[in-house]
Amino acid sequence: MTVHYELPTTADFAALAGAHHPAITVYLSTSPVVSERERAEVAARSAFDEAIEQVRSNGASSAEVAELRAERDAIIGDQRLWGALARSMAIFVAPGFSEVFVLPNRLDDAWHVGSHFTLGQLLRAPSQDQEAFALTLSAHEWSLWHATPTDRAAKLEIDQSGAANLDEATNREPGEDRPRGANRGTSSQGGASRLMGDEGRKTLLDQYSKRVIEIARRELLARDPDERVPVFVFAAEPLLSLFLANTRNSRRVVAVPGSPDRLGPAEVDEALRQQLAKLNVHEAEQTLRVLTEGTAGRIERDLAAIGREAADGAVETLWFDFTTSVNGTLDQQSGAIEFASDHGSGETLVDGTRAGDLLPQLALLVISKGGKVVTVRSDDLDGTVWAGPAMAELRFALA
Repeated sequence: MTVHYELPTTADFAALAGAHHPAITVYLSTSPVVSERERAEVAARSAFDEAIEQVRSNGASSAEVAELRAERDAIIGDQRLWGALARSMAIFVAPGFSEVFVLPNRLDDAWHVGSHFTLGQLLRAPSQDQEAFALTLSAHEWSLWHATPTDRAAKLEIDQSGAANLDEATNREPGEDRPRGANRGTSSQGGASRLMGDEGRKTLLDQYSKRVIEIARRELLARDPDERVPVFVFAAEPLLSLFLANTRNSRRVVAVPGSPDRLGPAEVDEALRQQLAKLNVHEAEQTLRVLTEGTAGRIERDLAAIGREAADGAVETLWFDFTTSVNGTLDQQSGAIEFASDHGSGETLVDGTRAGDLLPQLALLVISKGGKVVTVRSDDLDGTVWAGPAMAELRFALA
């Protein structure tokens, strides 16, 4: 058994592709929280038991069933594996073959049996953004966090001198309504502070947000000069709106309303992964909308045509629904597709050749030719911009 704590590579997909009859694929949602470990173990054992029973009923030999059970027992019994969980696991088992991926993004619980592994959900991990910054901000304190594709969110060590909280950033004594040194005369003397009451506090919060932005932007640029990685801002109103209004850069900034004062590393990481998933869906839908409305000549929806274009290196981006399976075979050289019986829902071709899921095969071919792959759920997307199970953006418009 090989356990991977990194995102799957092209070499990993190459090892998983092709026939592995009888092949069992198990996807599990998990959690780094120790108290939820038992649930994941029980779910894994249950999925394996059902899958192995289906393999047995499909006519597998006693030796094949015994090998599958041995691989199952090795995985379930590996305490180091179950002691270092993330948000999901992808498990691939066949006689003499066992690969496990511990992944940061949430996958759907599922198991599959066939002649090929089901790779759609595994492709979701490297095809979606899995890195983000977070800024948790309140009047009491603020922090910057960084979550990567392989590591949970961790607080960054930065110099907050002069702006560690609202009081410090606005040069006040704790609990004071006015900055130190402000005119302390009475209203009858015309010297009442303009920084008292709700409007005064809003002004102070505005000053505070600007100081935080100044420091945070400098720190983020040092780590991500291309401003590629999004930042999610966790804050309550009115501080959240003031912060967003004062933000002036090209980085993607996403608001997450609510007080962040009680968020620890696990909660920040969980919230980041959820927000990243939403952002990925939103950006995929926006891109598809632009393509369908403005460059229809570069969109292909027919799987057979996509296969030919992919083999020629003409596919810029492939979107496919990882929750849908269309079985068949794909010639990696010509891109020719032969669909399985029952319009691609059967397990074999008409001549009895075992078939695998075509969508991941197409995705791997696109990647091998320098294209990009984006996995989606059809249910997440507007039907006016999506017509599954796959869509391809071509590098050149069709003649």
